[in-house]
Amino acid sequence: MKSIAIEREFGSGGRAVGKKVAELAGIPYYDSELLVKTASEFDYSLDALKEYDERRTGSFLYDLATYANINYDTNTQKIQELLYAVGETIQRLALRGPCVFIGRASTEVLRKNGLGKGVYIYSSDNGKKIQRIMETERVSEPEAKRLMDKKDRDRKNFYRTCTEKNWSDRKNYDLEINMANFTVQESARIIMAILK
Repeated sequence: MKSIAIEREFGSGGRAVGKKVAELAGIPYYDSELLVKTASEFDYSLDALKEYDERRTGSFLYDLATYANINYDTNTQKIQELLYAVGETIQRLALRGPCVFIGRASTEVLRKNGLGKGVYIYSSDNGKKIQRIMETERVSEPEAKRLMDKKDRDRKNFYRTCTEKNWSDRKNYDLEINMANFTVQESARIIMAILK
């Protein structure tokens, strides 16, 4: 059995699907826990990792420095070190045995090292995503829409920064699941089928 890495649109239910896959397969599940593991294994501040986690890497100046291969400043170097440490943590955990990873460009880490399969979870039904966000985040509909746009933009930027690839490009994944058509349970069972 190989590991599974899931990238997901905010509000699609990707995290719930990942948890269900881990439960059904009896394997570890890593989401924000990756930051704790990385901090302990690489002796980084957990606060520093949280600051850059899936959101702070998408600025214009950072992108310019990264793509021009220029060490813009020590902040850019620190970001690169933190991203490397998270990637290394994902690889080390996958080498120990199958896991489910959520986000943090884990799909690319597993693909490059032949350690697992990548899944992209989205929903073509924005109404369902907004409803899920309102329930899970306990926010109003306008705030849910704002959060959906912001989180997806942050995830897209983070993925591009880590991989130099487009987050929603189908070529990056072994499987895509449209949650407008499936329940969490059904989606988990589809992923379980590719795990075997």
